[in-house]
Amino acid sequence: MRATFEEKTYENYFNAELDRLSSIFFPLGQVQEGNLGFDASAFSRNRRLWRRLGFPFWFFPPFDGVSLRDIANEMEHFLGIVINDIPKMKANILFQYKRPEFITLSSGSEWRHWNEPYFRYNIYKEQQDLLSQIDTTFTSRLLTLYASPAVQDINELVDLKINRQIIVSSNFKKCSTLNGHHRNTYIRAGTHSIACSAPEKLDNINLLNELELLSNSNEINSEENNRAFIIDFRKQIMGATYENQYYGNSLRKLNVDIDKIENYELFYSFLVMSNFKLLTGIQWLVKL
Repeated sequence: MRATFEEKTYENYFNAELDRLSSIFFPLGQVQEGNLGFDASAFSRNRRLWRRLGFPFWFFPPFDGVSLRDIANEMEHFLGIVINDIPKMKANILFQYKRPEFITLSSGSEWRHWNEPYFRYNIYKEQQDLLSQIDTTFTSRLLTLYASPAVQDINELVDLKINRQIIVSSNFKKCSTLNGHHRNTYIRAGTHSIACSAPEKLDNINLLNELELLSNSNEINSEENNRAFIIDFRKQIMGATYENQYYGNSLRKLNVDIDKIENYELFYSFLVMSNFKLLTGIQWLVKL
């Protein structure tokens, strides 16, 4: 039985709670993308954007828009101020959110491992291969996780959201532990899971403890600034994804329109990572 809520709903509730519990920076996301509202090939006609960036708000029709290069110049400056005004970035986190199925019948393929109702989600080979490729690109300061709630009803999910229990009611698995598997199963949050097809017991991980370990890493460069941290991460993600046989060509196509402003490295990095999420569904966050 498929859970009666959308994956995006879980993602939004999860991110909101994580923001309260840990020092996390949420890079350019849907809200900011909506405010930008530009056609990357030519112009922005979004008057709210130009009011936000200090341009006159008394435009009268017709409004011909502004070139992408002008947008990039303004946003590079704006993002630079934001990035410099937050604490030092210490590590990157990639989340793949999963909406589970709730299996209640003994005919379920994995029932014999639990002998009671259980949750499961599929692991797609193309996505897992990319996450594995990214994992091997970074030797440290990166956490890549699958996150899936031990919930199947929207009403229960809303109650957890109100009571701020989304994270403690979620199952987390490092992507690297799921190599070679096509499904992961669990009966509740906070316990082990069993990945299949060749069954493998995987211990539970504590998300907040993992984030704290990232913050205390001895490999953090005290001289590295946030701007360089973001640009370097984008370059490595691009390199790993471009080499991927499934996603590489599509990411190149998505980036064609923005490649003309790659000299605005900070703004360009956010746009590339936005395309990366749209293509793969993988959420990027930064630990402060």
